[in-house]
Amino acid sequence: MQRLPERITYAGAVLTGELAYLAWASRRRITKGNFAVVLGLPKDHPEVARVARRTFRNFAKYVTEIMRFPKLGLEDLARLVRLQGWEHLKEGLARNRGLIFVSIHFGNFDLGGARIANDVKLNVIADDLTNQRLMDLLVGNRSHKNITIHSPIGAAKKALRALRRNEMVGLMMDLGPRADAFNNVEVSFFGTPTKFPSVAANLARVSGAPIVVSAVVRERDNTFRGIALPPIMVERTREAAQDIERGTQAIVSGLERFVREWPDQWYIFRPMWPPVRPGT
Repeated sequence: MQRLPERITYAGAVLTGELAYLAWASRRRITKGNFAVVLGLPKDHPEVARVARRTFRNFAKYVTEIMRFPKLGLEDLARLVRLQGWEHLKEGLARNRGLIFVSIHFGNFDLGGARIANDVKLNVIADDLTNQRLMDLLVGNRSHKNITIHSPIGAAKKALRALRRNEMVGLMMDLGPRADAFNNVEVSFFGTPTKFPSVAANLARVSGAPIVVSAVVRERDNTFRGIALPPIMVERTREAAQDIERGTQAIVSGLERFVREWPDQWYIFRPMWPPVRPGT
């Protein structure tokens, strides 16, 4: 992938994504179920299938880009990722309490993270992969781009230390059923209740760090636009549970804006909403 011309790797990615969509029936059903909620359409609607198919293609493109990731230098990142809303990151960091950088599996979040980590160190809390060789590869690739990957074990203390150093802490929010393994709250996402991890709002409440919701959008020419929304401050009152729920809902509402505008760039191959029971 690092040696072949981009036009060949992208053509191969599109074909691979198409084949995966056709062959991987279980993931195809899950993906269509998710986008039926996003689009407000029945699962068997042609538009739902179209968006799901494009998601598989875009994810295959993302995988090829990750394979080329180690070869990218600072000039390449600056060329590939245009920043929009960078002033919101600067505004948040100016408080000297660090910054909580929140996103979802969307566009090319790795390129976007590497682009901003050139200026401020980024600490990412990520699930450990069962494939240790793949995990080591990803950790090694990202460490060269000023990104540090932390395991969820003891993550809160590591995140708080990073925030005290006025660094950024990155969190991915779209865990689906995996949210049950962490502290979570139920919020409304596309008008339907589902669970999201509460760690971002909890960290913000304890540390006073602002939260910036962001996404890295793929353009038609396979460059990217990293978009950051205005900072979210989580109020600290005597009602901790309500503070965290309000903060998480504010985060999710920001994430919804990205998915609503570019649904086929969201890589969600696990159920994001609980199944609807018959008669409800």
